[in-house]
Amino acid sequence: MTISRFHVSRIFATIAGTAVLASSAVAATLTISTNASSNGNGLGGGSYTISGSGLDTSAYAPISLVGGAGTFESFCLEYTEYFSPGSTYNYTVANAAVAGAGGAVGGQDPVSLGTAWLYSQFANGTLSGFDYGAGRKTSNNFLQLAFWFFEDETPSISGYGSGYGFGDGNAFLDAAVTFFGSEAAAKADANGAYGVQVLNLTDKNGNNKQSQLYVSVPDTGSTMALLGLAMAGLAGVQRLSRRRR
Repeated sequence: MTISRFHVSRIFATIAGTAVLASSAVAATLTISTNASSNGNGLGGGSYTISGSGLDTSAYAPISLVGGAGTFESFCLEYTEYFSPGSTYNYTVANAAVAGAGGAVGGQDPVSLGTAWLYSQFANGTLSGFDYGAGRKTSNNFLQLAFWFFEDETPSISGYGSGYGFGDGNAFLDAAVTFFGSEAAAKADANGAYGVQVLNLTDKNGNNKQSQLYVSVPDTGSTMALLGLAMAGLAGVQRLSRRRR
């Protein structure tokens, strides 16, 4: 039997399509809990411990963890959405918070560059000035406030303390603005930069809950591995086709 180019193309398209679907269909559950370092600012901010997600946590340095191996610490993106500590929620992974308050367009609020830059360093244990020890709760306070600033959540809590603008006493916020050159640049959409993404949480009834931050490692498997298998399969089919001519 001779295998035509048409059939070869259809085989490749089917395998490649399967690879894309396998890599994009990210939906599962996680449990989110408060810990001794949560709510450092009295406003309900992080960090929070996320467990049971099944996500790759290899980007998180041990020093950044509170709950141990397989867990990771996250911070909230929206000030006006909530969750119940210790609860399990459905989640999807994206580059934007669903129905985020400040800066949302069409029901999507992308993570800012300033937030992504700071959170990635927090996760890998290299964030300058962050106290991963006894002063962690205070550091969490200022880091959470910086995230809310870059996500344009601060109008909801304006007037509370300091740290809501460049030079107002928040070292993390100041560092990000300095790095990117301006507040506007630091508030630009990250679009997955630094590997930082959003965990959009929903309850069993589909109600939105407070979106959380997550940092992944570069994609060295999944899609590329499946596409590699597809290419190998295509090569085998082509060899078989030539032998039978």
